[in-house]
Amino acid sequence: MRNKSHKLLFLFLFLLAVAVRPASLLADEGQFYIAPGIQWMNFDDRTLLHNDEGWFFGLGYDITDRWSVELSGFDLDPKTGSSTELDIDHWKIDLLYGLDFDIGPLDTFLVGGIGNFNFQGENDTALDIGAGVSYDLTDSITWRTAARRFNYRDRDGEDVDIGIETTLVFRFGGSRRSSPPAAVAVPQDPAPAAPVVVDTDGDGVPDNRDDCPDTPRNYAVDDRGCPIPVEEIARVELEINFEFDRSEVRPQYISEIQEIAEFMQQYSDVIVELEGHTDSDGDEDYNQGLSERRANAVRQVLIDQFNIQASRVTALGYGESRPVASNNNAAGKAQNRRVITVIIKTLQNYQPR
Repeated sequence: MRNKSHKLLFLFLFLLAVAVRPASLLADEGQFYIAPGIQWMNFDDRTLLHNDEGWFFGLGYDITDRWSVELSGFDLDPKTGSSTELDIDHWKIDLLYGLDFDIGPLDTFLVGGIGNFNFQGENDTALDIGAGVSYDLTDSITWRTAARRFNYRDRDGEDVDIGIETTLVFRFGGSRRSSPPAAVAVPQDPAPAAPVVVDTDGDGVPDNRDDCPDTPRNYAVDDRGCPIPVEEIARVELEINFEFDRSEVRPQYISEIQEIAEFMQQYSDVIVELEGHTDSDGDEDYNQGLSERRANAVRQVLIDQFNIQASRVTALGYGESRPVASNNNAAGKAQNRRVITVIIKTLQNYQPR
């Protein structure tokens, strides 16, 4: 009779020595592991075999944090009813899948595979399926236990054996799924991440408060990112009048706007301020918004049709506060529904950004 206790002790010491060798000698990719342990089998009554236990050994590889493939085997020497000792060897290849379900501190997994069952020199194909639990003892050592059901091809499913193995899994290079530390210091008031400051035109004013997002790099700018005016060099009154309660630029005024655009294209150090106005009909607050829409309408013509940089054109509305004619008659009101242009020279000194 074989001395099983000596075999198990020798095997365990040998595998432990292999498991703790330097990590530099082991694979750099993935997680290889060995799993020495003990196998217990409950044989089907039809086999007339007594339950038995023996050694178990597995060699595996963690494909992902959930999937592993393992080649394993076990050796048993069960007795028959007449106390005759038999020899059983079993080798198989399994897939293990970690479940997203814990039982307290225990992780759970499923296992299934196919292998060869050698009974007194006669081979048979065996299928196994089961489930188990595991617990990380350290970063590289895991205790694992699984219960499996074994079916045999040549017996037409008549015999069903139940097996339970318990092993220590030694991983090379660390744990597949490290357990969290017992105590983690969590800051009470973690500092928020610094916001990302974006300054597309490089003028020193972030985009979230830059009212002139495409300012030329040689312009000095204010805290809104707009060019700083130095002196007013001209005030031009455009003959752009609007229909009552409207802000659309009529086609007959495009040529007047073009003259301003050509002047700006000739002098790159010039910016333009457009002033919108209304007559006195209607609510004062409404007229204020209407005057702003009129000034912006002319601004968009300069930008869209004549390719003037948006940072060189500003639009302001003054509502009904600055009439140039009487609001007591239709002719005067028509003159007050207007846009005028103020041309301002800007600072040209280069500002490092």
